[in-house]
Amino acid sequence: MKFSPVSLIARLTIVGIIGLVIAACTSTFEGMGKDLQTMGNAMGGSGANTTQQNQSQTQGKDVVVTPVK
Repeated sequence: MKFSPVSLIARLTIVGIIGLVIAACTSTFEGMGKDLQTMGNAMGGSGANTTQQNQSQTQGKDVVVTPVK
């Protein structure tokens, strides 16, 4: 079963284009989510925002939770 170089290049090009489309859609949805969160905060929805801020402050850090007796 031989693969011609043209068909291999064509397949790689198609896969690359699909990858770019997926990456573009992902960043668009991420930006849309941030816009919706900003709009929600502007309308007075601060309850969900404090949870997001707490998570972003501890992201990438070791967090030690000590139980209270």
